[in-house]
Amino acid sequence: MNERDAFLTYLNAVSHARNYLHSRYERIQADDAKTLAYQNVERFMYGLRLGEEYFVAAEQTPLSVQPLLYYYSLTHFLKSCILTIDPTYPSSVKVLAHGLSTRKRKKQHYRFLEDEIRIQPHGLFPYASKCLFRKNELPTKVSMSELLEPLPFMKPIFQYKSMAVEKSTEILPKLMAEFAILYNLSMLVRYEDEWWGEMEQLRDREDYVFIKYYLEKMPEEIPQLISSWLYEHVID
Repeated sequence: MNERDAFLTYLNAVSHARNYLHSRYERIQADDAKTLAYQNVERFMYGLRLGEEYFVAAEQTPLSVQPLLYYYSLTHFLKSCILTIDPTYPSSVKVLAHGLSTRKRKKQHYRFLEDEIRIQPHGLFPYASKCLFRKNELPTKVSMSELLEPLPFMKPIFQYKSMAVEKSTEILPKLMAEFAILYNLSMLVRYEDEWWGEMEQLRDREDYVFIKYYLEKMPEEIPQLISSWLYEHVID
Protein backbone atom coordinates (compact mmCIF):
# COMPACT_ATOMS: atom_id res chain seq x y z
CA MET A 1 0.00 0.00 0.00
CA ASN A 2 1.55 3.34 -1.04
CA GLU A 3 0.97 6.66 0.66
CA ARG A 4 -1.86 7.63 -1.66
CA ASP A 5 -3.70 4.34 -1.16
CA ALA A 6 -3.29 4.74 2.59
CA PHE A 7 -4.75 8.23 2.68
CA LEU A 8 -8.36 7.10 3.18
CA THR A 9 -7.21 5.16 6.24
CA TYR A 10 -5.30 8.21 7.49
CA LEU A 11 -8.52 10.25 7.33
CA ASN A 12 -10.30 7.77 9.63
CA ALA A 13 -8.91 9.74 12.60
CA VAL A 14 -11.06 12.75 13.52
CA SER A 15 -8.05 14.98 14.20
CA HIS A 16 -6.50 14.14 10.83
CA ALA A 17 -9.77 14.69 8.96
CA ARG A 18 -10.39 18.00 10.74
CA ASN A 19 -6.88 19.25 10.00
CA TYR A 20 -7.28 18.20 6.38
CA LEU A 21 -10.53 20.15 6.01
CA HIS A 22 -9.03 23.14 7.81
CA SER A 23 -6.14 23.16 5.34
CA ARG A 24 -8.50 22.84 2.37
CA TYR A 25 -10.74 25.68 3.56
CA GLU A 26 -7.79 27.95 4.17
CA ARG A 27 -6.62 27.35 0.61
CA ILE A 28 -9.98 28.37 -0.83
CA GLN A 29 -9.94 31.36 1.54
CA ALA A 30 -13.20 30.40 3.23
CA ASP A 31 -14.30 32.63 6.10
CA ASP A 32 -13.52 31.07 9.48
CA ALA A 33 -11.92 27.94 8.04
CA LYS A 34 -11.33 26.43 11.46
CA THR A 35 -15.00 26.62 12.46
CA LEU A 36 -16.10 25.19 9.12
CA ALA A 37 -13.69 22.27 9.56
CA TYR A 38 -15.20 21.51 12.98
CA GLN A 39 -18.73 21.77 11.59
CA ASN A 40 -18.12 19.54 8.58
CA VAL A 41 -15.72 16.90 9.84
CA GLU A 42 -18.45 14.46 10.91
CA ARG A 43 -20.26 14.70 7.58
CA PHE A 44 -16.98 14.37 5.72
CA MET A 45 -15.94 11.26 7.64
CA TYR A 46 -19.44 9.76 7.53
CA GLY A 47 -19.48 10.02 3.74
CA LEU A 48 -16.11 8.28 3.49
CA ARG A 49 -17.20 5.59 5.93
CA LEU A 50 -20.49 4.94 4.12
CA GLY A 51 -18.64 4.84 0.82
CA GLU A 52 -16.30 2.21 2.19
CA GLU A 53 -19.09 0.17 3.79
CA TYR A 54 -21.16 0.08 0.61
CA PHE A 55 -18.02 -0.82 -1.32
CA VAL A 56 -17.15 -3.74 0.96
CA ALA A 57 -20.76 -4.93 0.89
CA ALA A 58 -20.74 -4.83 -2.92
CA GLU A 59 -17.60 -6.97 -3.10
CA GLN A 60 -19.31 -9.61 -0.96
CA THR A 61 -22.64 -9.69 -2.79
CA PRO A 62 -23.73 -11.42 -6.03
CA LEU A 63 -23.24 -9.67 -9.35
CA SER A 64 -27.01 -9.21 -9.61
CA VAL A 65 -26.98 -6.33 -7.11
CA GLN A 66 -23.34 -5.21 -7.17
CA PRO A 67 -23.87 -2.18 -9.45
CA LEU A 68 -26.39 -0.64 -7.08
CA LEU A 69 -24.10 -0.91 -4.06
CA TYR A 70 -21.06 0.31 -5.98
CA TYR A 71 -23.09 3.29 -7.22
CA TYR A 72 -24.16 4.19 -3.67
CA SER A 73 -20.55 3.81 -2.56
CA LEU A 74 -19.20 6.21 -5.16
CA THR A 75 -22.04 8.67 -4.50
CA HIS A 76 -21.00 8.99 -0.84
CA PHE A 77 -17.31 9.21 -1.72
CA LEU A 78 -17.99 12.03 -4.19
CA LYS A 79 -20.09 13.98 -1.70
CA SER A 80 -17.23 13.91 0.81
CA CYS A 81 -14.82 15.11 -1.86
CA ILE A 82 -17.16 17.96 -2.80
CA LEU A 83 -17.32 19.01 0.86
CA THR A 84 -13.58 19.73 0.75
CA ILE A 85 -14.19 22.27 -2.05
CA ASP A 86 -17.60 23.62 -1.05
CA PRO A 87 -18.02 23.81 2.75
CA THR A 88 -21.70 24.76 2.35
CA TYR A 89 -22.59 21.68 0.27
CA PRO A 90 -25.44 21.01 -0.32
CA SER A 91 -26.59 24.61 -0.50
CA SER A 92 -29.46 23.87 -2.89
CA VAL A 93 -31.80 21.00 -3.72
CA LYS A 94 -30.62 21.35 -7.33
CA VAL A 95 -27.36 19.58 -6.49
CA LEU A 96 -29.03 16.59 -4.80
CA ALA A 97 -30.46 14.87 -7.89
CA HIS A 98 -28.43 12.31 -9.85
CA GLY A 99 -27.63 14.76 -12.61
CA LEU A 100 -27.92 11.91 -15.12
CA SER A 101 -30.80 10.20 -16.88
CA THR A 102 -31.35 7.14 -19.07
CA ARG A 103 -33.92 6.03 -21.59
CA LYS A 104 -36.78 4.72 -19.47
CA ARG A 105 -37.89 2.01 -21.86
CA LYS A 106 -35.12 0.10 -23.60
CA LYS A 107 -35.29 -0.62 -27.31
CA GLN A 108 -35.82 -4.10 -28.63
CA HIS A 109 -32.46 -5.81 -29.15
CA TYR A 110 -30.94 -3.49 -26.56
CA ARG A 111 -27.14 -3.48 -26.36
CA PHE A 112 -25.39 -2.12 -23.29
CA LEU A 113 -22.33 -0.75 -25.10
CA GLU A 114 -24.58 1.30 -27.41
CA ASP A 115 -26.75 2.63 -24.59
CA GLU A 116 -26.49 6.33 -23.81
CA ILE A 117 -26.91 8.43 -20.72
CA ARG A 118 -27.87 12.09 -20.73
CA ILE A 119 -26.07 14.61 -18.55
CA GLN A 120 -28.45 17.06 -16.91
CA PRO A 121 -27.66 20.73 -16.21
CA HIS A 122 -28.17 20.26 -12.46
CA GLY A 123 -27.45 17.50 -9.97
CA LEU A 124 -24.58 15.62 -8.37
CA PHE A 125 -22.86 14.61 -11.59
CA PRO A 126 -22.40 18.06 -13.17
CA TYR A 127 -21.69 19.65 -9.80
CA ALA A 128 -19.02 17.09 -8.90
CA SER A 129 -17.49 17.46 -12.36
CA LYS A 130 -17.26 21.21 -11.85
CA CYS A 131 -16.02 21.12 -8.23
CA LEU A 132 -13.56 18.26 -8.46
CA PHE A 133 -12.27 18.57 -12.02
CA ARG A 134 -13.22 22.09 -13.16
CA LYS A 135 -15.26 20.62 -15.97
CA ASN A 136 -17.82 23.32 -16.70
CA GLU A 137 -18.68 22.10 -20.18
CA LEU A 138 -19.96 18.55 -20.49
CA PRO A 139 -21.46 16.61 -23.38
CA THR A 140 -25.24 16.31 -23.35
CA LYS A 141 -25.07 12.57 -23.89
CA VAL A 142 -22.45 9.84 -23.98
CA SER A 143 -22.49 6.11 -24.76
CA MET A 144 -21.25 3.29 -22.56
CA SER A 145 -18.60 2.31 -25.09
CA GLU A 146 -17.29 5.90 -25.12
CA LEU A 147 -16.96 5.77 -21.34
CA LEU A 148 -15.63 2.23 -21.01
CA GLU A 149 -13.09 2.05 -23.83
CA PRO A 150 -10.71 4.78 -22.52
CA LEU A 151 -10.48 3.12 -19.08
CA PRO A 152 -7.04 1.45 -18.96
CA PHE A 153 -8.28 -1.72 -17.27
CA MET A 154 -10.91 -2.23 -20.00
CA LYS A 155 -8.47 -2.09 -22.90
CA PRO A 156 -7.61 -5.82 -22.93
CA ILE A 157 -11.18 -6.91 -23.48
CA PHE A 158 -11.85 -4.29 -26.15
CA GLN A 159 -8.66 -5.33 -27.96
CA TYR A 160 -9.56 -9.02 -27.57
CA LYS A 161 -12.84 -8.30 -29.31
CA SER A 162 -11.05 -6.23 -31.96
CA MET A 163 -13.27 -3.29 -31.14
CA ALA A 164 -10.58 -0.69 -30.49
CA VAL A 165 -9.31 0.41 -33.89
CA GLU A 166 -7.56 3.53 -32.64
CA LYS A 167 -6.65 5.23 -29.40
CA SER A 168 -9.87 6.19 -27.64
CA THR A 169 -10.40 9.68 -26.25
CA GLU A 170 -11.22 10.27 -22.61
CA ILE A 171 -14.51 12.21 -22.66
CA LEU A 172 -14.81 12.51 -18.88
CA PRO A 173 -12.35 12.29 -15.98
CA LYS A 174 -11.98 8.64 -14.95
CA LEU A 175 -13.79 9.12 -11.65
CA MET A 176 -16.80 10.72 -13.34
CA ALA A 177 -16.80 8.10 -16.09
CA GLU A 178 -16.98 5.41 -13.40
CA PHE A 179 -19.86 7.24 -11.74
CA ALA A 180 -21.78 7.47 -15.02
CA ILE A 181 -21.23 3.79 -15.86
CA LEU A 182 -22.30 2.64 -12.40
CA TYR A 183 -25.35 4.90 -12.55
CA ASN A 184 -26.48 3.26 -15.78
CA LEU A 185 -25.80 -0.25 -14.47
CA SER A 186 -27.69 0.53 -11.26
CA MET A 187 -30.67 1.71 -13.33
CA LEU A 188 -30.62 -1.57 -15.25
CA VAL A 189 -30.64 -3.50 -11.96
CA ARG A 190 -33.51 -1.43 -10.58
CA TYR A 191 -35.78 -0.98 -13.60
CA GLU A 192 -34.78 -3.54 -16.23
CA ASP A 193 -34.86 -6.58 -13.95
CA GLU A 194 -36.17 -8.92 -16.65
CA TRP A 195 -33.37 -7.99 -19.06
CA TRP A 196 -30.77 -8.08 -16.29
CA GLY A 197 -31.91 -11.45 -14.98
CA GLU A 198 -31.98 -12.99 -18.45
CA MET A 199 -28.51 -11.64 -19.22
CA GLU A 200 -27.14 -13.18 -16.02
CA GLN A 201 -28.80 -16.54 -16.50
CA LEU A 202 -28.13 -17.09 -20.19
CA ARG A 203 -24.69 -15.47 -20.34
CA ASP A 204 -24.84 -15.65 -24.13
CA ARG A 205 -24.71 -11.94 -24.82
CA GLU A 206 -21.69 -9.78 -25.45
CA ASP A 207 -23.15 -7.41 -22.86
CA TYR A 208 -22.60 -10.01 -20.14
CA VAL A 209 -18.90 -10.33 -20.97
CA PHE A 210 -18.24 -6.60 -20.79
CA ILE A 211 -20.38 -5.97 -17.70
CA LYS A 212 -18.89 -8.89 -15.78
CA TYR A 213 -15.34 -7.89 -16.73
CA TYR A 214 -16.00 -4.30 -15.67
CA LEU A 215 -17.46 -5.33 -12.30
CA GLU A 216 -14.49 -7.61 -11.67
CA LYS A 217 -11.82 -5.01 -12.49
CA MET A 218 -13.47 -1.75 -11.38
CA PRO A 219 -13.17 -2.41 -7.59
CA GLU A 220 -9.40 -2.10 -7.90
CA GLU A 221 -9.84 1.44 -9.23
CA ILE A 222 -12.44 3.33 -7.18
CA PRO A 223 -10.75 3.54 -3.73
CA GLN A 224 -7.45 4.41 -5.39
CA LEU A 225 -9.06 7.18 -7.47
CA ILE A 226 -10.77 8.68 -4.40
CA SER A 227 -7.66 8.37 -2.25
CA SER A 228 -5.47 9.90 -4.96
CA TRP A 229 -7.83 12.85 -5.44
CA LEU A 230 -7.89 13.61 -1.72
CA TYR A 231 -4.14 13.12 -1.38
CA GLU A 232 -3.27 15.32 -4.31
CA HIS A 233 -5.22 18.17 -2.75
CA VAL A 234 -2.91 18.13 0.27
CA ILE A 235 -0.15 19.47 -1.96
CA ASP A 236 -2.00 21.30 -4.75
